[in-house]
Amino acid sequence: MPKPPPKTTKVDRARFDLGQKVFNGKTAPAQGDATAQQARLAALQQQLPEKVAAKKDLTALAGRLSDEQLDSLEYFVRQRYPASK
Repeated sequence: MPKPPPKTTKVDRARFDLGQKVFNGKTAPAQGDATAQQARLAALQQQLPEKVAAKKDLTALAGRLSDEQLDSLEYFVRQRYPASK
């Protein structure tokens, strides 16, 4: 008996869109804790495919993101590059 297709998760459009804007540098800079954000951004950088990671330095955003922007950026990267590395 064939298996049903896997359930697709519904994308949180608002978080995805904000994360995409942060990724593309189209949001206003905010204040954040640079040391706390550095570790999270470095982990995100590792999740990017090699070609994208070579062009994008997410760690440069440390201290310039609000908590909401950083959470949205993490969400965007997980959704956009799910199978990388």
